[in-house]
Amino acid sequence: MNNSTTLYRKYRPQKFSDIIGQQHIVKTLSGAIVRSRIGHAYLFTGPRGTGKTTLARIFAKAISCIDRNKYEPCEKCQSCQLISTGKSMDIIEIDAASNTGVENIRELRETVKLSPAIGKYKIYIIDEVHMLSSGAFNALLKTLEEPPAHAIFILATTEIHKVPETILSRCQRFDFSRLSMNNIIQKLSSIAKSEKVKIEKEALEMIALAAEGGMRDAESLLAQIISLEDKNITSAEVQEILGTTSRNETEKMANLLLQGRTSESLLLLNELVKNGADLEVFGKALLNYLRQTMLLCINPEMSEISKNFTAEQFKSITSLVKETSLENIIFAIEILAEAQNKIKSSFLPQLPLEIAMVKIADKKNIPETAPDHPTSNKSEKQNKENILSKKIQEKVAEVKIAPENNIQNTAKKSKEKTAYLKKDIDLSEVKTVWNKFLSQIRPTNHSLAAFLSNCEAVKTEGNVITIATAFSFYKEKFNEPQNRLTIKQIFDKILEVDCKINIATEEEAGVKISKKISASQYSQQASKLSETASLLQDAAQMFGGKIVEEQ
Repeated sequence: MNNSTTLYRKYRPQKFSDIIGQQHIVKTLSGAIVRSRIGHAYLFTGPRGTGKTTLARIFAKAISCIDRNKYEPCEKCQSCQLISTGKSMDIIEIDAASNTGVENIRELRETVKLSPAIGKYKIYIIDEVHMLSSGAFNALLKTLEEPPAHAIFILATTEIHKVPETILSRCQRFDFSRLSMNNIIQKLSSIAKSEKVKIEKEALEMIALAAEGGMRDAESLLAQIISLEDKNITSAEVQEILGTTSRNETEKMANLLLQGRTSESLLLLNELVKNGADLEVFGKALLNYLRQTMLLCINPEMSEISKNFTAEQFKSITSLVKETSLENIIFAIEILAEAQNKIKSSFLPQLPLEIAMVKIADKKNIPETAPDHPTSNKSEKQNKENILSKKIQEKVAEVKIAPENNIQNTAKKSKEKTAYLKKDIDLSEVKTVWNKFLSQIRPTNHSLAAFLSNCEAVKTEGNVITIATAFSFYKEKFNEPQNRLTIKQIFDKILEVDCKINIATEEEAGVKISKKISASQYSQQASKLSETASLLQDAAQMFGGKIVEEQ
């Protein structure tokens, strides 16, 4: 398997019985087929990856089937086989995102008059219909008002609010819901078994959570992970690749915060940072977990919430609800939501979360009626600063720090260093700094670093560095503008050269990557460097200086 597209197409449902999680829609459509009450226009709306286009194709196949069994397509007749292979002339799929103009719809109005080639109906599936222009909607409206007897329209959209009321009023509307974690895990487990891949249950839970209710996204993530980690996948490896944290870590953090255990929550956050967790993703997961806790606290009978959990996880969150108050949960959500917006702009990504955690825990620990003690607070603060100062001095005794009066000189030097010149680069020099390159790119983009652990610099020509990838899938990822820019900037900084990056597969480069390590192995190597880097930043902030050199 070379890419995610192959996987989700390979296991795309072909019958109504294959559909997962949209039973209310399946029941209505299958009933309409059995009773021969087929409408002329349908509107499928819902989040991406929830099965709108897939169900539209199955419905089209069922009503076009020559030898249908009640409501299920036979999969054997000429019509079914042509539709399954995408060769049917009676099923016309239109991408409204790339056919937005009125001329495209006028052309459709002309072709809709033609009779079906094989079956009884001619079905038009218009995806992302909200992308049509105002003129195109008006042209479509005329066709929907007086459609030919053989024409059926199925419109699909993720943004129902952008579809005009005049169109909505002429369609039967079906709302697709996000799939539950259990449904996604069940399908992914089945796919993994068919692909002969062993994958831990917790790893499947991580993928299902990251997919946010979209089956297509979940299948794409599974394909990506299978291509990276071969045939034996652990939760630790999935965590490394996705840059996420485990559900257990999210649960543990929520419990620590709501119980007022400040030190333990900060230690856990520090551990996540050292392990390379994406703090934005973690903050979002923590907020979502607390939101679900809040909703259950308001009404324990909210069954919809249970869709986001396995039975064991639901039991855990229910236990947390019993031990805390709604007021504390809401306060925690407000503080964390404010901190979440500051993570990107903070010079230390963990700092907004650390401040938020202290605020949340302090509210739990300080009685509401307790009077203020400014002198005591000041003394406690000074004591904590002294302890931190001593710890940092012990850890970074050999680090040179620029005092305040040298900041301007240091800034000038920094500006001079960023004006890199174009000059020839030696391949041996690139290979020498390769591990340093990986360690510096990891805090910037954890997933990208995991991919690069299976790559090598194989050629230099002038100022162009050619990197060979172990998998063709990597080349697409590296050629994304943001990823290519990140790689270039890190090399520019290390080599002090204005370089260019060329990405090639093993076949294109004519080499074989000799050393391939998994994302988890790379994490173990790189995490050793992160603690010192974090301490240097803390020291620079405390003593009012700036790091100018590391020994």
